[in-house]
Amino acid sequence: MSKHNSGSAAPRVGLGWALASLLRDYQKQVEAALQGLPGGARAFLVMSHVQRQTCQSQIAIAERLGLDKTTLTYLLDALEQQNLIARSTDPNDRRSRRINLTEAGTSALAGYARAVEAIEQEILARLGAQDTAAQFQQSLMKIAGFEDQSMDEAEKAEDSNHICQESLGLSADR
Repeated sequence: MSKHNSGSAAPRVGLGWALASLLRDYQKQVEAALQGLPGGARAFLVMSHVQRQTCQSQIAIAERLGLDKTTLTYLLDALEQQNLIARSTDPNDRRSRRINLTEAGTSALAGYARAVEAIEQEILARLGAQDTAAQFQQSLMKIAGFEDQSMDEAEKAEDSNHICQESLGLSADR
């Protein structure tokens, strides 16, 4: 006897499957939008953190994002060659390097951020009405445990580097 009745409804797609599918779609679109950025999503993540001034030391960036220090060095080299970031010695600790966006980096990041925002809006538009999309976002934040938290608060959470990596399809060993 078969486990599935031919007259019964097909099993629903589980939450995990749906979330994973959505995340893969999001990651694919974001990578395409960031194609001209050396380092792609990883560089976007680093530049975003630097812009918000949550991580300006090279060591803090590596720790916050869960990136290998050598990998980060190569990434920063590529961004510096494109004049998107500038590295300087920290006046308070000459062993430490500070990362800052250049004017070109700030401009490029703004353009890439608009592209990522457009992708997010396009994905949310699948829900139909704008208030439905806003309600979905609020519900998602609640489910994820981020209700009433700012981005800065969420980034300081214990597993923030894992979330940063996974949201853009990255792993620390890539």
